[in-house]
Amino acid sequence: MIRVEKTLSEVMSVLNRQGYTQDYNLLQTPNSYLDVKDEMNLKHLVITGIHRFSGQNDAADEAILYTIHNIKNGAKGILVNGYGIYTAIIEKISMNTIGTLINLK
Repeated sequence: MIRVEKTLSEVMSVLNRQGYTQDYNLLQTPNSYLDVKDEMNLKHLVITGIHRFSGQNDAADEAILYTIHNIKNGAKGILVNGYGIYTAIIEKISMNTIGTLINLK
């Protein structure tokens, strides 16, 4: 079977239909989650998947899409990182993910 790679926007659309509706890129913007009843806290976020996209003609087109789950309220969403923009947030969420996996054992 031939595997056809999907574009970033195609994967985002599929994930949206699967319930990943929160845009966690907005974590950099104060008060960006006013529509969410709970205050956003990075301690509640865990990474559930990673999708890497390579630029076909330009390395600047490369990106990583993270699927993220809020373990407090069940919300699911995505964060798209253009290699470095959201490094600090990803590091914090990664530590939460590792801590969650350790606690599951």
